[in-house]
Amino acid sequence: MLLPLILILLALIVTSVLAYGTEPVWASFGPHGLDLILWSRRLEWPAIVTALMLCAGLLFVVISGKRRVWWLIGLLPVLVLFVHRFTAGPAQGLICLANPPFVSADKLPSLPPDELVVGIMLNGQPLAFPCGELFHAPVVMRTGREKPIVLFWSAFANRALVFTTDRDLRAEDLEIVCSPDNALLVYNTRLGQFINGLTGKTFNGEIPTGFHESLSVTKSTWQSWKSAHPDTQVMALPAVAGDFSKPQPPHHLLPNKDPDDRRITFIATTQPIAVPGDAVTDKPLNLTIGQNAILLVRLAGTVQAFNRELPGDLVPRFAPATDPKHPAVAWIDSDTNSEWNSKGEWVTGPADMHGTVLASIPLEDDLYWNVMKFWYPDLHLATDTEIAAAKVMPVHRPEAPGGTRRRPRAR
Repeated sequence: MLLPLILILLALIVTSVLAYGTEPVWASFGPHGLDLILWSRRLEWPAIVTALMLCAGLLFVVISGKRRVWWLIGLLPVLVLFVHRFTAGPAQGLICLANPPFVSADKLPSLPPDELVVGIMLNGQPLAFPCGELFHAPVVMRTGREKPIVLFWSAFANRALVFTTDRDLRAEDLEIVCSPDNALLVYNTRLGQFINGLTGKTFNGEIPTGFHESLSVTKSTWQSWKSAHPDTQVMALPAVAGDFSKPQPPHHLLPNKDPDDRRITFIATTQPIAVPGDAVTDKPLNLTIGQNAILLVRLAGTVQAFNRELPGDLVPRFAPATDPKHPAVAWIDSDTNSEWNSKGEWVTGPADMHGTVLASIPLEDDLYWNVMKFWYPDLHLATDTEIAAAKVMPVHRPEAPGGTRRRPRAR
């Protein structure tokens, strides 16, 4: 009697791990819970083979007449766990998409103007990925004559990452596992490598094999993106059930995680910085955090960040400005009294500043603080004091003749 019980018990343990080992809730138990998810997926096929061998062992015992046939009832829960794993797992309905069709904006009139889209520029061609479609296809690969790219969409973190890749990376090699702590978890079945879709790295902090440079990503409404890029192409897939066209709140808010889910702007400096989203307006913020001197501003709903350092060891502060002679002027700086447009380009001022362009800093807007803080433990959130110090009063051009340069301010 002991042998059938052992076989059934072992089969139940193996299939339970198979069925529930990749559930995102395990991440609430810290690194060990995340390890359980990773190993459950890594050992999926050995677990399937082991479970089948245990079931076959019980069948052999019954067929040989050593035990009665009713012992086979013990295989029923094993079968249920198998069915659950392959029909109701945490990644059911999610696919990795290869080379989806793209159409011009005028051929997709059904897309709502307020639909959230992820926009990128690929070889000068603007591409839009509707987030309602990305919810069901959070990994998209695009190959062709241009550079192959892969897009990851962590819906419950409201974050998209795009990378150029090698040509031997294929969508069929990538499998969506689950979303632990709201980050998309992808498994490269060919290489046995796990990829964090929120950070774009492996869980050892390394660049995934075959990944290269990251591309700038813009999240905006379809109307805003189309207005800024009339020649855009948009991914066109069949309509899916559910409304996922708006930002999704964090889905896995676990008891031991930070409950602060405020929206932030994530600035990708060497030491990443987070700024509360409601603090970023059309009035420039002159942030100085650590070694980073940043100009941060929201224009027409889009947040932009620039490095405030100028030639000559200058670190000026910027304020709103207008100039009837130069309608493009958006700001004036406090050290050279140069005027700048919203692209960070010098417009007018001292001749030795001609052609100067503020270096753009990559950023992402409308992310969740608690999610980003979990995956970026060293992430610094700008304090109220730092934000207050970053706000400036308008700078007025002095009465001195044009082209006169003011003394540099101390760093």
